[in-house]
Amino acid sequence: MSKPNLNLSEWVDNLPESELMSISLGELIESTATKFPETEALVYSNQPDVEDIRWTYKDLNDMSTNLAKGFIDIGFKRGDTVGVWGPNHPEWILAEYALAKAGLKLVTLNPLYKEQELIFALNTVSATGLIHADVIGGALSIEIIDKIKSEIPSLNYIYTFDEGLKKLMSHGENSEAILPNVNPDDIFMIQYTSGTTGVPKAAQMSHKALITSSKNSHVRWQISSNQRVCHGFPLFHIGGSACMTLGAAATGAVSLPLYIFKPDVTLSILQNERCSIFIGAPVLLTAMLEVPNFKEYDLSSLKCLVVGGSNPPIELLKKFSEAFKADVINGYGMTETCGLTSTALPNDPPELKAIAGLALPGVSLKVVNDEYKVVENDIPGELLYKGPGLMQGYGNLPDGSSGINSDGWFPTGDLATMNKDGYINIVGRAKEMIIRGGENLYPIEIENYLLEHPGVLEVAVIGLPDKKYDEECCAVVRVDSESLTEPQELKEWCKDRISRWKIPRYIFFVSSFPITPSGKIQKYKLQEKYISELNLN
Repeated sequence: MSKPNLNLSEWVDNLPESELMSISLGELIESTATKFPETEALVYSNQPDVEDIRWTYKDLNDMSTNLAKGFIDIGFKRGDTVGVWGPNHPEWILAEYALAKAGLKLVTLNPLYKEQELIFALNTVSATGLIHADVIGGALSIEIIDKIKSEIPSLNYIYTFDEGLKKLMSHGENSEAILPNVNPDDIFMIQYTSGTTGVPKAAQMSHKALITSSKNSHVRWQISSNQRVCHGFPLFHIGGSACMTLGAAATGAVSLPLYIFKPDVTLSILQNERCSIFIGAPVLLTAMLEVPNFKEYDLSSLKCLVVGGSNPPIELLKKFSEAFKADVINGYGMTETCGLTSTALPNDPPELKAIAGLALPGVSLKVVNDEYKVVENDIPGELLYKGPGLMQGYGNLPDGSSGINSDGWFPTGDLATMNKDGYINIVGRAKEMIIRGGENLYPIEIENYLLEHPGVLEVAVIGLPDKKYDEECCAVVRVDSESLTEPQELKEWCKDRISRWKIPRYIFFVSSFPITPSGKIQKYKLQEKYISELNLN
């Protein structure tokens, strides 16, 4: 393991090229199927609204090969981009490997996306195809797609998870199509992450970056073949589609994704499937603890809980550890780094497991001041990343830039400290991102949506502390009183226009804002005001 600069907040680790996972996702599943053909790769058991399955690595490899051939036969060309839209369906993962084998690109789509968000996401990458669940958010997805497909000129192929993919797979089984040789450095996955401009940014990630980062996370957590890993991350999220799914494939572990999180169902899965590891946001663990008969579940197989998505208090982690009788480790990462960036070691003391931890193998981290100079140990500054998991850049920034500095470092936007041993602690955000239950909310994006209402004159979106979700979204709004009289009116207006999780929990109408001499809204004063008024201390 590399060592940090003992005086400066910098950890540099040059992972040898030979240790990188220089293979494509198709080669990964082929290799694992050869090593562990009868090991269960994917298990869905006793979950509502989804069929029980137990696919071995051989099953998953064979089916993804047939589906990839089906994609090629119907007309997809190498490099085409295909959107996948739906909840954590088994066919979501099958499609992921098939698209990789066919040399196609996958763009992940949040199942909560509304019409305009879908149009933007698909048009930005000139999507040729769309694979979707039959029902999304209680609505028939095909009705939504029929309304918008004329606004997406590149969209030629539309298939459902169930019937559509089954037909393609059946066709591919008898196909003579030849799968392409895929370069590990080719872009495979595109995920949208909102930015300070309010325009979602298309992060582009290669096969090699995704696999290397995912494998190293599982190795760090000491996950190996046949271990049963249940995870609560959505598949449109980097934690689900990359870190968990690909990490399991890289180590031969058994992946048990949650179709839709329900606390009692999840406890039953952990018990009945004898899971050794659960990975998810702290809010999921809290919800399980609130199940009335929690103590009746036999969770003795659990050895480790990995939490991600926020910086949980150490007292909360101790509470989880005592209740579940398992080790608890925090993990820090982001889409742009293909998931996990740093995490503690399994034998670290509790106070180190509660922070962002040590860089993964091959990852370099440094903390810099406003002048881009590395600061001394334990001094806060912006955290920068360089490593094998780094995206190839944003594909759609207006200025044509990649989002990566000219020297190859990626500014995370997070404020952090690094101690003399290289352990990272996230202390704030240079950006104003709100993390609600593990999901990132970007104030300017929500502000832009609210400003579309004719009665909204000015708005500031802030994060407020919350016991259940860590943070909640709050909108402070100056309005035209003739157009808007009650905050609930604005909430109702939002329901048909933006995703549910982006709608502010709190909305307050004000006549003016505290501002700086230059005219900028002082959001920290708003936070102080409403934390006090709502007694959120």
